[in-house]
Amino acid sequence: MAETERLKVHMVQGENRVQAVVRGQIEVPEAKPDVEKILSKEAKAKVRDVSIVPNKVIVNGTLTLQVTYVAFKPEQSVNFFHDNVNFTTSLDVTGAGPGDDYDVEFTVEDVSLTPSSRNPRKFDVAAVLSVFVKVTDVDELEVLTETPAGNKALETQDITVEHLIGEKETKQVIVSDRFDMPEEKPDAERILNTEARVVITDKRVIANKVIVEGEVRLQVLYVAMEPEQSVHDLHHTIKFSEFVEVPEAEAGMNVQAYAEVESADVGLIVDPALFADVIIKLTVFVTETRTLRDVPTELEDEEGYERIRLKVEQEIGSGETQVVLRETTEVPESKPDVTKVLETRVDSTEVTETNILSGKVLIRGTVDVEVVYVGECPDQAVHALHQRLNFRTFVVVEGAKHGMNVKVKVEPEYVNVDQVNTDLHTEVVLRVTATVWEMSQPYVYTPAAVPTVTPSPCPPTEYTVRAGDTLSSIAAANRVTVQMILDINPDITNPDVISVGQVIKIPCPAMG
Repeated sequence: MAETERLKVHMVQGENRVQAVVRGQIEVPEAKPDVEKILSKEAKAKVRDVSIVPNKVIVNGTLTLQVTYVAFKPEQSVNFFHDNVNFTTSLDVTGAGPGDDYDVEFTVEDVSLTPSSRNPRKFDVAAVLSVFVKVTDVDELEVLTETPAGNKALETQDITVEHLIGEKETKQVIVSDRFDMPEEKPDAERILNTEARVVITDKRVIANKVIVEGEVRLQVLYVAMEPEQSVHDLHHTIKFSEFVEVPEAEAGMNVQAYAEVESADVGLIVDPALFADVIIKLTVFVTETRTLRDVPTELEDEEGYERIRLKVEQEIGSGETQVVLRETTEVPESKPDVTKVLETRVDSTEVTETNILSGKVLIRGTVDVEVVYVGECPDQAVHALHQRLNFRTFVVVEGAKHGMNVKVKVEPEYVNVDQVNTDLHTEVVLRVTATVWEMSQPYVYTPAAVPTVTPSPCPPTEYTVRAGDTLSSIAAANRVTVQMILDINPDITNPDVISVGQVIKIPCPAMG
């Protein structure tokens, strides 16, 4: 019998990309002034939930818009607000089925806001999204690893796969924190909205466990405890470290980890201070890289074997680098000069271009920084402005080649804005990670399923009782039990009473 190896792999069932148009309406919060002119708008999309039915993936998402605008009031102060639009889209994915794993990616390609004809505080939203879905499922199969004796391999290939250790493991965890209001922010009277996202910063495998470290990043919109009841927002980050049990996992194995926010609650407590309770779901896959040498991918005689396509993703490698951006800019003419910088944050990052060369990935992108400051004007109003910084870098990934696939993640590690005379000096530190992979679709052979043959029931035989026979001796001679004889001879009412010349039925022997 030719040798085989049992593999448990993530098989790609199918993938698809479609364009979706999202329409809805957003509204300026009650405590915010009317809009005279929109200065900027940023849109991000995230997954709420996904349903998979045969050959179709249904995605429910949320489009979050953040709008910066000039207020319709004498001092022309700059305000901002954010609101959400929920949407649903579906994609045809041949081979998808309930229970499969999925990966969904959104790209906001365009977004427009049009004032409502009925209410100037409402805006009609039209956004164009690119939606990508990939569906995978764990498949366990026996792969032929050598050419059977007497057969001939017309083609062989070295095949590298990620063998799944154990099962996909999930764990629900609660990340909690108690924190004070930032000094530059007014105290909160009422929480309006909380947005949370989770970022995994590190993951590693130890014996029978996966350690996952990350951050929960909160954005809280609230009504301030002040006479004008203005609306503010604040940002807070909660670090966490959790473990997920994975039997048979060992240090040095590969791990994929995903985190999903299931609920986020931020509330007020005394001092004044805030509490946050965030429930997240961690999902981990531990794999071991296995390379099978000279696997027959085409046999001269395929009898007894089934040829299937092994459609799997093969990670080539990953790498990371740090990017430091420094830029000094003037305050826009439409804005008052800066008296004091109150808050700075990276509002968004975007990768605009990737290019894989031999052993490295070239990356271009942008970083949007939001600056909240006290304006140099009589009323000392708080203003906001946005800066866009461009970056270009490369990440070394051994084995990367042109034509492979790459996923890039950009995470801000530090941001600071200083006032230099009337200008602003911005410094941003980014961590850029690139993972390169390619789709592998070799043919392999698995032993053909042998049909199960159900043996025909053995017909009972007849036996004529002789002198000295008992039911026990007859049963022993025919390798059956007394009860088996009684079961097919209902006329025998007393197992101790049988007569010479009586004909009884004998069932099939107990051992065949």
